[in-house]
Amino acid sequence: MGDLATLITSGGGLGALVAIIGYLLGSNRTDRKEYQEAIDRAEKRADDAEKRTDTADARCEALQQAVDEARTARRTAEDRADLLARELARCRCEPERRIP
Repeated sequence: MGDLATLITSGGGLGALVAIIGYLLGSNRTDRKEYQEAIDRAEKRADDAEKRTDTADARCEALQQAVDEARTARRTAEDRADLLARELARCRCEPERRIP
């Protein structure tokens, strides 16, 4: 601050104006740099969150597919069991059709 006071008294108003403009430009540059760094950090967090979401979505799809396959297998087994139960009932009712 002492340099600024010396500049104002020795250089007049023009020197002070140049000093203030230089200070403002430097501050603006620093602010833009900090702002850009903050934007970069926010974008990285958003990208990381999107990757985690994509991974979770893929996992959910895989689990849903596994559930669907298990349901299909269960239905197939139930259908086969029903068929065998009907066949067994027919064999019990018709002794001549028994399997040797």
